[in-house]
Amino acid sequence: MDVYLLHKKQGRWPNGSSEPIVRSILKKARIKSTLSYVDGRPVFLEGKLFLSVSHSGSLMAIALAQQPIGIDLEENKTVKPEVIQRLTLYPASPLIDWCQREAAIKLYNEPLYLMKPIPKETVYQELHVSDEFTCILASKSTLPLVRLIPLDEDDL
Repeated sequence: MDVYLLHKKQGRWPNGSSEPIVRSILKKARIKSTLSYVDGRPVFLEGKLFLSVSHSGSLMAIALAQQPIGIDLEENKTVKPEVIQRLTLYPASPLIDWCQREAAIKLYNEPLYLMKPIPKETVYQELHVSDEFTCILASKSTLPLVRLIPLDEDDL
């Protein structure tokens, strides 16, 4: 499994900015599967590869695997007590809990997992992508070895 990490030189990644970047990475990696977007989600039509994208601030993470996955990336920040209480986040590590929920939402395509229990078989892996970010991968089964591939905007 590969996770591409793309740093933006200035500013933040705007919403909707990932599609041309994903297509460029697939071309560089010589992946010929047909990529489509269904309700804003990237989906390979052949169903043999799976993709998940997240961005926060100046960093974008693009996970590519041979099994269904979800990824979430967040700049490290203090989660407000009212958010912890409203979402019943784990108080000792609310940002990790938040990222796990967001990754599960992408994995299962179920937005209600922000508020309701996530299936118990969900497997999580925290990735150390930077000291300034928290990054979580979610899967329905054991995750394979993850290869982190750092990229610059100029690489694409």
